[in-house]
Amino acid sequence: MKSISAWQIFWVFLRLGCTSFGGPAAHFVFFHQLFIQKKQWLSEAEYARILALAQLLPGPTSSQAGIGIGYLIKGYSGAFAAWLGFSLPSAVLMAMAAIAGQQYFQLLNSQSFHIIQLIVLAVICHAFWQMFQSFCSAFWQKLLMFCIAVLTLYFPISGAHIVLLIIAGLMGYFFECYRKRNICNTLPAPAESSMARQQITQSLFWFSLFLLPFIFFTALPSSMHGAWQNAFQFYQSASMVFGGGHVVLPLMYQDFVLSQQISAENFNAGYALAQLMPGPLFSFASYIGAFLEISPWPWLNAFIATAAIFLPSFLLMFAAMPCWSWLMQQQALRAAVTGMNAAVAGLLFAMILHMGHDYLLQFSDLCFVIALLCLLRTKLPIWLILIGGFMGYSTLLNLL
Repeated sequence: MKSISAWQIFWVFLRLGCTSFGGPAAHFVFFHQLFIQKKQWLSEAEYARILALAQLLPGPTSSQAGIGIGYLIKGYSGAFAAWLGFSLPSAVLMAMAAIAGQQYFQLLNSQSFHIIQLIVLAVICHAFWQMFQSFCSAFWQKLLMFCIAVLTLYFPISGAHIVLLIIAGLMGYFFECYRKRNICNTLPAPAESSMARQQITQSLFWFSLFLLPFIFFTALPSSMHGAWQNAFQFYQSASMVFGGGHVVLPLMYQDFVLSQQISAENFNAGYALAQLMPGPLFSFASYIGAFLEISPWPWLNAFIATAAIFLPSFLLMFAAMPCWSWLMQQQALRAAVTGMNAAVAGLLFAMILHMGHDYLLQFSDLCFVIALLCLLRTKLPIWLILIGGFMGYSTLLNLL
């Protein structure tokens, strides 16, 4: 490991967590500029390895990249320091917003909440279009996305999205096997050295810890779920989605809004605020957690939600790092991910249709959403677009 302390890593990532706006694509640029060009803590090859792994695994890509960077520099302590510094500012701000919102959101009138709903709809539409272009290039992916959206809309069964994601992963594997018939024959020869066996043992240990909550919760009687239910929902959502914060949104919406644990108005207000925050979008979980009744203390609830949604990233990165080269060769795994990505796009599309039906009340609402979508495609700062859009449309409605 390099002679860099965990405290140094923490402070560097804390500054990034306070200033890194723009989502994973922008975060990766900041990481490259700082850790390769400026500080030279990593090589280009090491950074490329981290990015590939972070995008291959489910969970928040930029946070996982940060965990991987910290791990390469200072091992487990470096990984934790990197995550804590990068996530702390947005998590604290989102939890504060939720706790304050429980007292002050009622001061907002129905028109303000309606405009926030339209802003959230526009942001999700923008994210969906980007995902559709990236994740649904083949005809079978488009068809799968459409089928998932229809099933989600017309058969809203609790927990069904997890089953759909698993089925989509299997479909991705078989479709890609059909297109590339040698995909199932890409397993490299098992390593024989003691170091390789040690790495495999280490990977299996962390992967077993990753699976443990699923086994524990399945074995736990439903009468004993209680507060564990909410924590597991965050953990499960982060374990099943690929592509960043926007992707986990429909899962959290189903888990917490459709179950009436948080109102749609508060959910949308928090998601709109999350767009204005630096750092990882997964800190939206801190906001949601503060509204839940996991314990009598909102701050503790926010902490539990934050820990639960980021925990899979640690366990999967620690499991993957020792055998990253083997993982990069697994075309079958990449094939399964293509199916799951298409399914997630379908879940997001279903959410857009549901929200559009509920939120587009008049023609001017549709025009406002389209205008925001056009602005989001420009290089204007997202905070300027969202705040300016809110003030502009609010003024227009007051004049009409």
